[in-house]
Amino acid sequence: MKRYKLDPIRIAPPAKGFLIQTPTGKTLFDTRPRGIVKELNRLNDRIAQLEQENDAMRADLLLWNEKEVKP
Repeated sequence: MKRYKLDPIRIAPPAKGFLIQTPTGKTLFDTRPRGIVKELNRLNDRIAQLEQENDAMRADLLLWNEKEVKP
């Protein structure tokens, strides 16, 4: 899974701002983004975990349906 990246603006000190690179290739600007970037990455990890759990639940449901259909 791609992550959000945080880069200080090179022509100005970090107090002037940071560039946030999104997984889709967009660039955002913020002066205090460290907490935001951590939270976005945490949420992306949680979404990936939920998608994996959903896939596992679907597989279990398909197996259960196959067992119920057989006479």
